Amino acid sequence: MTTKTSAAIIVTRTAFQEGYTVGLNGGLCVDGARPWKLEEPVTEELIVSIIRNLCEIAQEGWLSESLLRRDAGQIAGWLSKLALQTFQG
Repeated sequence: MTTKTSAAIIVTRTAFQEGYTVGLNGGLCVDGARPWKLEEPVTEELIVSIIRNLCEIAQEGWLSESLLRRDAGQIAGWLSKLALQTFQG
């Protein structure tokens, strides 16, 4: 396991790093055949929606540790991207 520091976050898992990178890019990636983008600005409802989706996946028995870490990384990267934009002006 390699430890990397991304902004203020110490990253130790590949799945989190992959999600973090996607979040920093605004969520631009392809999930299967569907391109998607994280919405801006960040709202309480959007964050709750992502977490609710993870809970539903967990209830269905589909939530893996890797998926959880990737999605957590996406949220962290998404928020970091917006914070960096704010501070850079």
